[in-house]
Amino acid sequence: MSVRRRAPLSQPALRLARELKRCEAQVALLDRVRPLNLAAELSRLSAGFAAGRRPSPAFEHGPRAQLSELRRLLVEMARLLDDEGGAETRLLAGRARELELEAQLCEHVGEQTFAALAAKRFPLPEDPAAAQRFAELLLTTPGPAEPPASLHLSDDARDAKSLWSKLSQRVSARRWPVRVEIAPGLVSLAAVADGVVRVRPGARLSEAVAERIALHEVEGHVRPRVSGAALGGAFLAGTPRASEDEEGRAILLEERAGLLAPERRRELSRRYLAAQSVRQGAELWETVELLGRAGAPATSAIELACRVHRGGGLGRELIYLTGYARVSAGLGARPELERLLCSGRVSLDAAAELLGGSVELDDHGDMV
Repeated sequence: MSVRRRAPLSQPALRLARELKRCEAQVALLDRVRPLNLAAELSRLSAGFAAGRRPSPAFEHGPRAQLSELRRLLVEMARLLDDEGGAETRLLAGRARELELEAQLCEHVGEQTFAALAAKRFPLPEDPAAAQRFAELLLTTPGPAEPPASLHLSDDARDAKSLWSKLSQRVSARRWPVRVEIAPGLVSLAAVADGVVRVRPGARLSEAVAERIALHEVEGHVRPRVSGAALGGAFLAGTPRASEDEEGRAILLEERAGLLAPERRRELSRRYLAAQSVRQGAELWETVELLGRAGAPATSAIELACRVHRGGGLGRELIYLTGYARVSAGLGARPELERLLCSGRVSLDAAAELLGGSVELDDHGDMV
């Protein structure tokens, strides 16, 4: 896909965008909120629950982050970008402020102040009642029974149907400079960072689930990063809410491929309801009980509750269902915006703004 900017960014703005990207790697919010003893705690909590007890979680995290200098830098970068003027630099300034909030979160992992900060970064949607109704609808909508399927270890590089292999096949086919690596203790089954896709070892998945995750991670998350590196600016550094809409589009890709099975829809519903409970002040075992009422097996309920409560109540799982609904509606009204979402880490709103300014589409719908 050939790309041309209508109005080139200034050299200072391009430099600041590259610096923002480096700052994001230093913040590393999702890495910092991941408990060091997650596997052991999941085992202990599950055993306690099975015995009729509700043991208090005792998650361990790394040393408290010291990011005051980085936060000051991000505030100054936001000011400099605001002074530049123009739509794309305003978006970059907003991204700098978003990262500064994430840096604050890193400094408060495991503390009582964490949940309130997390609610600023990943708030409830503007209409939480409507979002809850959507979640409950997906939870109760019947679907065809899924036949039993053979299971494959997620990290088995010798098995062509494993998650590791499915990811490797997709990355290799694109010839992207991205590696696939095993990451013990990963909260999710797979996750993307710059230049790498991480896989949680030991999970047993059907081929269809492995295919869905590979599509989600590679086309939904790797592609915008690779393309954004070539475009620079906001496409490289990201815009506010880009991660939310990136997740939403990745789920939309699952739906288009026929991989958004009934159980996956129920999983997304439970994620939203669990994260909503965190925002409403629920304790971990209250979230587990809610998930049990929503049909989750005990082990799955405990694992998801630990995920939404990580760090002290991150609740990032709100963004999957709301992002899916927003991106589905937005691209239904303006399908041409998807070209921009593929081309960098930009939100739906940012894509509309950039299309009216920094970039344009050719007659065939490609960016030129």
